[in-house]
Amino acid sequence: MARIKLSLDDIGFISLFEKVTKANVKDCIFNQEKNKLTFVVSEGQAGLAIGKGGQNIRNLEEQLKKRVEVLEFSEDPVKFLANIFRPIKINSAYVSEKSSGAKALHAQITKDAANMGMAKAKMKTARELLEKYFHFDEINIQ
Repeated sequence: MARIKLSLDDIGFISLFEKVTKANVKDCIFNQEKNKLTFVVSEGQAGLAIGKGGQNIRNLEEQLKKRVEVLEFSEDPVKFLANIFRPIKINSAYVSEKSSGAKALHAQITKDAANMGMAKAKMKTARELLEKYFHFDEINIQ
């Protein structure tokens, strides 16, 4: 598993998030351009983190004055990819390994006009997290 480096700000965000949601955080990513915090929570804890009717997220957004996104981690990179892209459907995804030992993830997402903007925004996050946690040499998302 990857070693995660966190800033003091990240640690503060995680501390508040865990206090409010009672969910275990694996990682925190702050996107300054979008003023958005993305929290990666342990498998099975996304519902706990979000709270009934999204109440935890609304409370955090109000306290932090930032948009908050929750992603549920999975040890399975294909399932983790699906969690990152949710609600966009993944049509197919698989991991391959070349004879050289290089690992690659290949995925095809549903293509319709309604979700193309959202898909583009999620691709950067997906690549960053998949490389960080699974050390892929190649990530091909279409």
